[in-house]
Amino acid sequence: MGRSSSKQPLQFWLLLAASILLSAMVISLFFEIMKVMIYLLLVLLLVPGIYLALKRSLPFLRGTDSKLKTRI
Repeated sequence: MGRSSSKQPLQFWLLLAASILLSAMVISLFFEIMKVMIYLLLVLLLVPGIYLALKRSLPFLRGTDSKLKTRI
């Protein structure tokens, strides 16, 4: 009996260390996923504005269909 009772604290500390390690890995994975999601969200929010700004500022990108046609 004395022998099994000495294993319990060791088992407790091993399980505690393993759970802390796994928790840290899960949290870091969660933050990596959140970082990627925020990056993609910001890109998707900025693309239309930058596209419109470039389309308005660069005249050679404008097509002929966007100009008003004149009557002859």
